[in-house]
Amino acid sequence: LPVIVGLLASTQQDVDVLVYDGTSGGVITAVAAARHGAKTMLICASWPACFEEGGKRVGGMSSGGLGQSDIGSCSDKIGGFAYEFYKRNRQHYSNVTENAMSESKAEGASCRLPAAGCNATFNLEPHVALQIFEEMLSEANVTVVYGKQVESVETKNSMITSITLTDGSTVSAKVFVDASYEGDLFARAGISYYVGRESNTTYNETLNGRSTGRGGNQVAGILNPYDSNGNILPFIYSGPYGVPGQADKKVQSYNFRLCVTQKAGNTIPFPKPDNYNSADFEIVRRQFMDSKSISRPSGNTAQVPNEKFDMNNGGGISSDFIGGSWEYPEANYSMRQTIWKAHKYWVQGYLWTIANDPALKTHLDSTWGLCKDEFPSTEGFPPALYVRSARRIQGDKIFTQNTPSEQKNMDLGTAAIGIGCYNFDSHNAERMACVNKTACFGYGPRGVAANESYIWNEGDVQIGPGEYQIPYWVMLPKQSEVSNLLVVAAPSASHIGMATLRMEPQFMIIGHSAGVAAALASQETQGNVHTISMDHYHSLLLADGQNTAKP
Repeated sequence: LPVIVGLLASTQQDVDVLVYDGTSGGVITAVAAARHGAKTMLICASWPACFEEGGKRVGGMSSGGLGQSDIGSCSDKIGGFAYEFYKRNRQHYSNVTENAMSESKAEGASCRLPAAGCNATFNLEPHVALQIFEEMLSEANVTVVYGKQVESVETKNSMITSITLTDGSTVSAKVFVDASYEGDLFARAGISYYVGRESNTTYNETLNGRSTGRGGNQVAGILNPYDSNGNILPFIYSGPYGVPGQADKKVQSYNFRLCVTQKAGNTIPFPKPDNYNSADFEIVRRQFMDSKSISRPSGNTAQVPNEKFDMNNGGGISSDFIGGSWEYPEANYSMRQTIWKAHKYWVQGYLWTIANDPALKTHLDSTWGLCKDEFPSTEGFPPALYVRSARRIQGDKIFTQNTPSEQKNMDLGTAAIGIGCYNFDSHNAERMACVNKTACFGYGPRGVAANESYIWNEGDVQIGPGEYQIPYWVMLPKQSEVSNLLVVAAPSASHIGMATLRMEPQFMIIGHSAGVAAALASQETQGNVHTISMDHYHSLLLADGQNTAKP
């Protein structure tokens, strides 16, 4: 296991590189910094995953249930320590030589499950991913602190000097890396950031801002958003709805990535949530009322090793708690716990309803359940909430919808830190009660009458950007604001730019590059990550196997 510090050994610690939060990107950042000679500390801060009640789990979503890794069509471009992670995953199943993948024919799918001829396995069992992350941290001699969160940040002369944690202890470092999904360290450092969706006009984009709802993951059929008394149903937003392309502070929906199975002897029945109120789930009841069969818990339930499945959102009414994420990015730690619990109530209530509600003509197959051998501290339920996007830094440059296409005629050279290709993938941000089609921009389900009321989602985007080089500057706050901070999981991007950068493999790619940069800056530039030698830096990345070459 990594060098673990439950409580800091003293009220003051000094390290070369401090990595904040034990996400997948955070773990790989810490490993990279330590392998490159920096005395490194990783603070695992996410509640409840990093706390006793959550099992003290590093790895963020990659060990938290997100088993169907978002490799897109460029899994062959995953390099460096991210690829090492997936190679170690394949080695875990060294006695497995038969590929059981049958659901996806996309490029890279043949190595999603353990297969002969594959050096990596991209889909993950949560406990195996956790084991690999812990082994990598231990081998690199990274000090890991669990269950502490940043309270305040001290700065001087545009440099962070120390952070104070919620237990009153402080940590000083030459370089700081914020690898949290929320951006809690950089927000307390006072740097520029953004929450929500910019308008299309801000960066000359076409996919940003409010949408018309014409994308995917839409409500199936014409569902009345009102009860018999004309009151709006729970979990539907009553407006105002603004205009398409307009900026707002709404955040794409979050969910839990449940690890589920039908394997006899390894199931925990989906539990009835505490304080379950059947009326809260009327939209679920209406969506599934006439279903002839409910064969899977979600329309997006993907296979991972050992007869397990990663249950993601699939469809317009599924595991995403649409609208429940809006307050999360800026909420305090106590309020975030309340929002976490609300998301748990939603997904448990959704599953209980489709499995048990007497009004449904058919129910979810009772052989499905949570995996008994995963998440033992939380009875099979993942402690990690999938925070798809929260705060995003606003650096001197912004990665937007246009950045991949602008690269077509250029090579970033030594400024490239990795390769990306995943969709501009934004989940729905809002569920609306449309009085009529005019109220919802003229869009609605097939067959809806002009003056008929219906439920309609908006915010879904699924459009491919093609392959692109990830630039070094996505990790950098404005140089005038702070010079010794790198950001991994809340990069300098617009809402739509973030929608492609936000995938776990890319967070690990970015994390590797951040760790090398942090170590180099701590050794050669007094911590200034803006002034490292890019030639030297790039040579170190290439020696580590990082893939940065122009596609």
